[in-house]
Amino acid sequence: MAILLITTPGPVRGWIEALNAQLPGEDLRVWPDRVGDPTDIDIALAAHQVESSYEALPNLKLVMSLRAGIDDLLAAPIPPDVIVARAQEPGGNKMFDETVLLHVLRHHKRMPDIVAAQPRHEWIDVEVRRAEERNVGFLGLGLIALSGARLCRDVGFNVAAWTRTPKSEPGIESFHGDDRLPPFLARTEILMNLLPVTAETENILNAKLFAMLPKDACVINLGRGEHVVDRDLMDALDSGHLHSATLDVFRTEPLPADHPFWSHPRITVTPHRSRRQRPDMILPQVVENIRRFRAGEELLQVVDRSRGY
Repeated sequence: MAILLITTPGPVRGWIEALNAQLPGEDLRVWPDRVGDPTDIDIALAAHQVESSYEALPNLKLVMSLRAGIDDLLAAPIPPDVIVARAQEPGGNKMFDETVLLHVLRHHKRMPDIVAAQPRHEWIDVEVRRAEERNVGFLGLGLIALSGARLCRDVGFNVAAWTRTPKSEPGIESFHGDDRLPPFLARTEILMNLLPVTAETENILNAKLFAMLPKDACVINLGRGEHVVDRDLMDALDSGHLHSATLDVFRTEPLPADHPFWSHPRITVTPHRSRRQRPDMILPQVVENIRRFRAGEELLQVVDRSRGY
């Protein structure tokens, strides 16, 4: 059997060298030029979506995502009997944790106000509060979100999380289920969205949700662009109900040059740089899952395709 590597030309050499070094007995193929006989392939390692159908690989048994997100794989025509798994750093992505804390601190320290005042040559006074006096709320508490939430907790912020199903983590207040979303939002001054995109979470960052946040709350979206209703966010900012927002993900990427987010005075746009996974970060997980698959053992980080995560 063989492994098919699906990635862009830039990182492909690094992946080939790393996989050949760690899995010398495996037959490694590369999409699209070195696929060979498609009936040989039983494992696919996917760093991005491809137009060709996974259904063209009749013996495919396992697809592992080499990216942080899996929504593109879940939308792909992967047969229902094929296992989909993630490949993420054990304990979370440290560089992503830094991004989470960076944006929480920016809003906590009211840096958007200070940056906006500089072109006006204005020496402004901003609110000064300690971390333990600020309520931070995480929408979602999966592996990636949990690591960032722990970091914010350890800095001293009052951290809470809302999830679909019950979760427990020391020092992080837990809210779960639809009926607990309103009280979670009511106590949240800085909202960090890290939910997966599913039918239930698409457009969740909308006017109704924003209205349940306290006045002058801040919104950070590091999840997916499909979570945000763009017009609703700008309306909540323009009305003065929300203080500011940071967006790293968008419905269309790159963000079109004429999109109003670029020029909105209370929105910080970053070019989808919160989550980047180098081969060396996730190679141990990839190799271990391949070993487990070959040995018929339980796999790590298997995705529940019915739930979308």
